[in-house]
This record gives sequence, structure tokens and C-alpha cells, in this order.
Amino acid sequence: MEQVEEFLTKLFLADDWPARWVCGQWSSFHGWLYITSDIAIWLAYFVIPAIIIFFTQKRHNLPFLPVFWLFGAFIILCGSTHLIDALMFWWPGYRLSALVRLMTALVSLATSFVLIRDLPKLIEVKPKNELKTYQMEKQLIQYEKEILELKTLLKSKKE
Repeated sequence: MEQVEEFLTKLFLADDWPARWVCGQWSSFHGWLYITSDIAIWLAYFVIPAIIIFFTQKRHNLPFLPVFWLFGAFIILCGSTHLIDALMFWWPGYRLSALVRLMTALVSLATSFVLIRDLPKLIEVKPKNELKTYQMEKQLIQYEKEILELKTLLKSKKE
């Protein structure tokens, strides 16, 4: 218990370890490749949940909403590990990294459990004909444009 208390009190302290730049033989190219890749992954991992939130806000009565929230938390936490890894080149926050990784593991396991539990229900859900209706309406608009173009062409030939 003593170690847990010390871990939590020093959560944001990083003076027990060196920054990544001074640990090992990092070339400038290799280090920046690592950093920019992790930051790009982090950025994507934060945009995806924003899209999920936007989607869930636009779709009312969405079934299995907790699954969407778990996916969002899972993706944000995964992205956070990449951001912390990029920051390690200047700030070796290994304790915070370990805590975020633990949270990522717990949310990942919870997401897996919920998906396994709800998969039979997800398979049973019959898709509504909304997609088919949307596709037919889109096709109808296209046909109406073509008819208008043909009428215009026919009218110009008569003149």
C-alpha cells in the first residue's frame, strides 16, 4: 500500500527517469518520426470520438448507446497513451503513462465484455428501410435531374 501511495503522490513528477532524447541513441530522424507518428495517432484518436459523439447526437433513440460511449472512452484513452509517449521525449511521466495504460486496459476489457455480451442482440436487430429509402430518394433526385436535362435538350432541338 505504501508503494501505491508513493505512486499517486508522485504521479506528475518525472525526475526519477531521464527524458527519452537522452536515453539511448536516438537519431533526430528516428525521434521525430516517433513523435510525429504518435501525435498523428493521438489526433486521429481524438477526432474519431468527436465524430461518434456528433453521430449519437444526430441519431435519436440509438440502440446500444453505452457501446458507443465505451468505444469513445476506449479510443480517447488509446490516443492518450500515444500523446504521453510523444511527450516522454521531454517529460518522462512514466507514472502517469502507467495509470493511463491501466485505465485503457480496464476500459478495453469492459468494451470487449459488453460487445461479447451484446453481440447476439446486435445481430438480431433488423435494419430499418431508412438506408434503402435514402438511396431511392437519392436516385429519384438523379432521375429528375436527367429528365430535366432531356427536356431542355428536346426543347432546344425543337427550336
